[in-house]
Amino acid sequence: MRLRLLLITVALLSGCATPPLIPPELQYVAPAGQESSLATLVGSHEKSTLIDDFTAYVLAVDGKRVMSGRKGWNTVLPIQPGLRNITVAFLRTPFNAQVNLQLQAVAGGKYQVQFSTDAQFFGADTYCDFWIIDIATQKPVTGIRRGDIINTIRHSPPVD
Repeated sequence: MRLRLLLITVALLSGCATPPLIPPELQYVAPAGQESSLATLVGSHEKSTLIDDFTAYVLAVDGKRVMSGRKGWNTVLPIQPGLRNITVAFLRTPFNAQVNLQLQAVAGGKYQVQFSTDAQFFGADTYCDFWIIDIATQKPVTGIRRGDIINTIRHSPPVD
């Protein structure tokens, strides 16, 4: 009986540690093509001596999840030219935020996610502003969108 209870407990707890699987049809697949026919997008990162670094990264392109997540913030992401819906995210544990930006990508364009936030060690921890720049000109190519910071330590989802 104890063995069965132990096995059930282990099975339940291991299920909690496994990240949810995202179906392949909801995952972003980078387009194939020559570099000059595609645009690219990359995140940004600021080192911090306290706690955790500041990272802004591409979470999704046209509603499809970029599977590299935060750890892939500096991976150049090929995207099709045209009007793209880009979901960007900010993470500095335990603070996170995300917004949707519209990017008019051009073939051969190289873009980078930028951010500004008050998520500091003794900051207000209320917002993260996001925008995208053209790397060649360092000029913004989207407007600024503000995302509300969620503190994952203080925030807990409601229980049904």
